Amino acid sequence: MCGICGYYNGSSGEPASQAIIEHMTQLIHHRGPDDTGYHLDGPLGLGFARLSIIDLEGGHQPMCNETGEIWLVFNGEIWNYQELRKELIEKGHRFSTSSDSETIIHAYEEYGLDCFTRLHGMFGLVLWDAPRKRLLLARDRAGKKPLYYTHVNGTLVFGSEIKALLAHPGVKREPDIQAMADFLSVRYVPGPETLFANIYKVQPGHWLLYEHDTLQENCYWDYQFGKIEQQAEEDYIQGIRAHIWRAVEERMMADVPVGAMLSGGVDSSIITGIMSKLTNQKVKTFAVGFDHPDYSELPYARLVARHFGTDHHELVVKSSDMTQYWPLLTWHRDEPVSEPSDLGVYLISRLARQYVKVVLSGEGGDELFAGYPKYVVDWIAQYYHILPRVVRDNVIQQLLDRLPYSMRKLKNTARTLSQPAPQRWMSWFGIFNGPMKNELLSKHVLSSINMDAARAFQRWLSKNPQRDDLSAMLYLDTRIWLPDNLLMKGDKMTMAASLESRIPLLDYHLMEYAASIPSHNKIKPFRAKYLLKKAFTDFLPHPILTRKKMGFNVPTGIWFRGGQRNLITQLLLSDRLCSRGYFNEEFIARMLREHLEGRTNYQAQLFTLASLELWFRIFIDSPKLEKPELSVEELLAEDQKVAVSLS
Repeated sequence: MCGICGYYNGSSGEPASQAIIEHMTQLIHHRGPDDTGYHLDGPLGLGFARLSIIDLEGGHQPMCNETGEIWLVFNGEIWNYQELRKELIEKGHRFSTSSDSETIIHAYEEYGLDCFTRLHGMFGLVLWDAPRKRLLLARDRAGKKPLYYTHVNGTLVFGSEIKALLAHPGVKREPDIQAMADFLSVRYVPGPETLFANIYKVQPGHWLLYEHDTLQENCYWDYQFGKIEQQAEEDYIQGIRAHIWRAVEERMMADVPVGAMLSGGVDSSIITGIMSKLTNQKVKTFAVGFDHPDYSELPYARLVARHFGTDHHELVVKSSDMTQYWPLLTWHRDEPVSEPSDLGVYLISRLARQYVKVVLSGEGGDELFAGYPKYVVDWIAQYYHILPRVVRDNVIQQLLDRLPYSMRKLKNTARTLSQPAPQRWMSWFGIFNGPMKNELLSKHVLSSINMDAARAFQRWLSKNPQRDDLSAMLYLDTRIWLPDNLLMKGDKMTMAASLESRIPLLDYHLMEYAASIPSHNKIKPFRAKYLLKKAFTDFLPHPILTRKKMGFNVPTGIWFRGGQRNLITQLLLSDRLCSRGYFNEEFIARMLREHLEGRTNYQAQLFTLASLELWFRIFIDSPKLEKPELSVEELLAEDQKVAVSLS
């Protein structure tokens, strides 16, 4: 796990600057504090920050082949590198290291652009083919590792994090207003866009080729949910167990200590249990909770730790931690902190880094095996449409109107059942959509954007239609929600602590296998994640299998009404936010007032707006790119000092 960056003056041919490459690399030093490397070749410059995991002595990068013609910077791990290495040696390739990185170089020499289909791993990488003057960027199938780029005046600039690109003098720091509107809808920016104008993500399972001043994109991997092959349920159960066991075993490969992130949910508990069976040593596990009992999963994590005999470590996050680290998390994210759970991931990663260098985590199980409540609710939609219109519009809607405020999520979800699928799904987990978005955004912004935030969903489905609604939801969640939000959070927050995170449940063989299981086998009436739970019924403690799904919730709504009351008020009603001209100030003030008075719960909306404002202050307003050391209170105090001095 590392950080990579660089640029190529493909149009002008102007020599790359050592100083620029060093600055770009320095900004992502946290991703790889063990070693630093550079390579300049005329108009090309490559930078590398290494976190040593495999071949600690011989894995220095940038790395080249025997002739010095093919160069690589690579962030990630290749699980099948030993098999590939053997295959390539038999074809006459000579290796000088034992690292997985060198395997990529020889695979490119042997197979050209088809080499990526042979790589089984997680990666963001850049290859420089000097004889062809060809630059190649690629990202793993699931999008576990990030890779950004921009093409400015014939120069291609790239890196593991956006801040590295911003260090290049030709890259402007400007917000993308359309991307901002999309962020307000879903709390992340669907790829390939980012919140920065003209800066893009390499899409999962894609490569980019920059040659002869032309940028070409290609999708080398995609997959289909909801195939029609039917097997016995027991066959699926055995297949799931075998794939997950293999995936965990592969990801325990390392020359450094490996631990596990343990939430106490089904997915992380399965991974922890398998790890404990594959080693004679106690697995080190790490869990995080919050200073409010209704938001803490620590009792479940402790239960799993006792069941499998792990060496367990945990911490409790407080309201003051959020205000202290919020600016720093924003800097590491490169985009607004999409969810408060980033804080928990960051702090538990810092704790874990004191004991291990690699952790396994449980992302992906819900998206492959239908674990979220929304999948069950959408299953009900097929029956809702059978009802006569008069029953739907009169009887059911009148009943919904009488539901208490405590059942608002059910009420809002049920109201959308008659909408077309992509819009229905968007409204379920959206933050600002429909009337709220119209009220929030200024007339100037509304006149310049596309209000349909579901168009990213439709774009993916138009390329790869799925067999049924559940399959479409699962497909979209693996192609957009995971890489653009959850995996981004996991990568940025763990790498902020110089910790490598591996994700067994997003092994692409497992993804393809899960996708081949028909939808009616994955979900049963009011029973989410049916097959996965059944596959490990005899393996996990019973309370873990039967507990209500909690998610990684953070008590921000409570914090905003308590110790963070003044902070959130100052931030959202600040002159600086108002001066941007993007929002309706009266609507924000009304929403804030109603939340603070306890009349409704706008914690997600308030957090999203506050996160966006902090992003503007750190990346757009400030001329510097340095890591912020101030808390939110200290940032606001600095504002007040400036205001006083100006007056």
